[in-house]
Amino acid sequence: MKIFQFFRKGSSPATQPHEQPAPPQPDAVSCAMPDAASGTGSTDAAPEGAGQISPQNCPTDCPAPSPGPVSRPEASPEADPAGPTDASPPTATHLLSGGAYLLRCFKTLGLLVGLGLCCVLPYTCWWLYASGDLAVERAVAAQQTGQFALFGSGISQDFVDYKLQLHAAVRPEIIAIGSSRVMQFRGHYFSRPFLNMGGVAGNLAVLRSTVDAMLRQHRPRAVILGLDFWWFMPQWEARPFDEVPPTSGSYAYTLENLRKPWTWLLEGKISLTELAAPLLGLVGMGFRDDRFGIMAQQTDDGFGTDGSWYYTAEATGLKPPFDYRFHDTLAQVHYGIKAFYRAAPNQPAPSMEHLDALAEICCRLRSRGIQTFIFIPPLSRQVLEAMRQYEDGYPHLFQLREALAERGLDVLDFSDPRSFASSDCEFVDGFHGGEIAYARILQRMADRWPALLSFVHMERIATATRDWQGHVFVPDARLTSLPEIDFMHTGCAKRHPSPQQAEARP
Repeated sequence: MKIFQFFRKGSSPATQPHEQPAPPQPDAVSCAMPDAASGTGSTDAAPEGAGQISPQNCPTDCPAPSPGPVSRPEASPEADPAGPTDASPPTATHLLSGGAYLLRCFKTLGLLVGLGLCCVLPYTCWWLYASGDLAVERAVAAQQTGQFALFGSGISQDFVDYKLQLHAAVRPEIIAIGSSRVMQFRGHYFSRPFLNMGGVAGNLAVLRSTVDAMLRQHRPRAVILGLDFWWFMPQWEARPFDEVPPTSGSYAYTLENLRKPWTWLLEGKISLTELAAPLLGLVGMGFRDDRFGIMAQQTDDGFGTDGSWYYTAEATGLKPPFDYRFHDTLAQVHYGIKAFYRAAPNQPAPSMEHLDALAEICCRLRSRGIQTFIFIPPLSRQVLEAMRQYEDGYPHLFQLREALAERGLDVLDFSDPRSFASSDCEFVDGFHGGEIAYARILQRMADRWPALLSFVHMERIATATRDWQGHVFVPDARLTSLPEIDFMHTGCAKRHPSPQQAEARP
């Protein structure tokens, strides 16, 4: 073995083989080989000692032997002063030296890995800081001043921590609260300080805890509450009266979050140039200062200063829509899965316990003098028609308004977009309307509840719904210069804004 040969050459003198004396040379007279023809050279017929060469019977004048085949014994390792051959067995000394060599290899490898981590870990923290993915406090500080800034983190989709911090900083007079289905209410359409708290409630228990946390910070004058119909079925939430504390700590420098930039790189979600953005920022080519989070940096997706969400990437064609032509939502309806899970045969109406849980939340708001305006968010026309084919399986939608009215709750049902002059062209996916759809909803709510008129800018709503009918968002130069396209490829007419229309909103 070569590794043992290497260590053998480097061993101490005490382990080297002793040199053997050279064999004596035969005398010339007695060294003549027996004649092969006479058989005197045969080992079978010759007596012991006949024909053998020895120092005793070899005179010095013996002529040289005739050439011929001569058998030679194999060389012995002990007779070779140059060292052992590959066939020499390893000794304990050799094995110890080999183990020491491997130990040095592992130590060197560990040192290199440690040095790499010492560089990678600080750079990852720097990257997350520069991209703004964990910069909730910085994003809130920028948005609090009124300047347009986006927060679109790729780290977490849990927005409670961010929204509560923004609420405490802005201290609005009116808010919209609910799931992601209320995130399209824009502050542009309100005449009083407004904040969109959408995305903080996935069920009634979380809604209650978030409302309580919000009221501990600041009490708004009015609340617009959007209800998801799946909140009112036990399969979605078994115990709506449970106390569930608001989530926090999603945007922290944890080990899981520190791995994400490298995972995104391997998955192709970010490029090498984007990974090097903090370094490029030293020469003015890095991340943008008014964008916080990789989604906001890449595609201008994220929460604006008013807390509303911008679906910029899909609407402008920067990335394909997830729910292309509503196929994903329609599949959920067809198979009765996720949010479109169907009620059991013994559930002919919305859950009584869940209806009571909502009534209790509304009592908490109204007992504090907060005006509460409740509505059921819209579905796309295609999705609603698909649900009507399984109408018996969705009593928690089709009977929800009447069930809430029996508990003294006045609720507007906008589940059908035709009820407020909208269309599927104004939807981002099967159950998320866009900005124009929600401007229409706000207009209908103000018409129905005059108390809301003091908070709403009706002239701006009328202008937007007239000029941008069939669109998902109104152009805003602060957001992007890209126009909206027919991203669903359903024949929806989209138009490019004029330079005056593309200017930044007041």
